Amino acid sequence: MSGHPTTGTSGTYEDGDEHNYSHRAIHDEQRHHLHNVEGYKPTKMCDELETVSRTAFVNRVFQTQAQIEERYKTDPLYRATMHGNKPSRGAQQDAEIQAEEAEMIRKKKEKTDSMAGKKLEHKSAREQD
Repeated sequence: MSGHPTTGTSGTYEDGDEHNYSHRAIHDEQRHHLHNVEGYKPTKMCDELETVSRTAFVNRVFQTQAQIEERYKTDPLYRATMHGNKPSRGAQQDAEIQAEEAEMIRKKKEKTDSMAGKKLEHKSAREQD
C-alpha cells in the first residue's frame, strides 16, 4: 500500500486521508440541519417532530424579520449600521430629534403623573393587573 486512500482521490480529502465520523457527530448533524443523514427510514414520530421543528424555525425567522422591519421604521441609524456604513448626517440629526422628543414626552408624563387624580388611576390600574 502506498499510504493513500483507495477510494476517491487525494483531492477529495483535506489531508489526503479518509475521515470517519462518530455516530454522535452524524446524529448532531441530523438534529441541527433537520436532514435524515443516518439513512434510516423515518418514522411517523420523526416526521411529526421534523414538521414541528421546521414550523418553529420558520416562525422565529418571520418574527426576526418583523423585528428588523419595525426597527428600520423607528430607528433612523439602524439601516446604515446594518449595512456596515456610517449613518448620514441627516439620519444622525433625526436620531437626535427623536431622542429629544422622547425625553420631552417622558418629562410631560412625569408632570401629569404628579397630578392628584393621576396617581389614583395608576394605582387602580396596577391593582387590576
